[in-house]
Amino acid sequence: MTNFTKHLMIAAAAMLSAAGMAEAQTIKAEVPFGFRAAGTMLPAGSYVWEEGRAPGATAVFKLTNEETRNSIFTIPIAHTTGNPGATPTLTFECSGHDCSLVRVTPGDGSSYRLHTPDLGKDSHSRLAVIRAVLVTR
Repeated sequence: MTNFTKHLMIAAAAMLSAAGMAEAQTIKAEVPFGFRAAGTMLPAGSYVWEEGRAPGATAVFKLTNEETRNSIFTIPIAHTTGNPGATPTLTFECSGHDCSLVRVTPGDGSSYRLHTPDLGKDSHSRLAVIRAVLVTR
């Protein structure tokens, strides 16, 4: 992850803290394996994914491990809309034992693609899709 990307994420998180979240979408999932998200290795566990957006701003996401309370922030690299009411999911791309969070679908018709490390052209990869639940707060 470049310094520019890290600074952008820090600025976005600070902006959300100062401005408050105008829109919020929260899902919860049990992830049974360690994985990488936003350049950080995270352990298996229960995670809460919160979507936040200050008025007129790009979406910023916070992923929190419920046991450790450690959080990371990330900004999606692509956003699509589709099937409202679809099951909320977290999608991981795995190569061997290394997995990275690549897509989040909160169940409101949106789907967010995340930056992921290059697995290499000779790597065999597979997708793991974890069902999540929508959390109302």
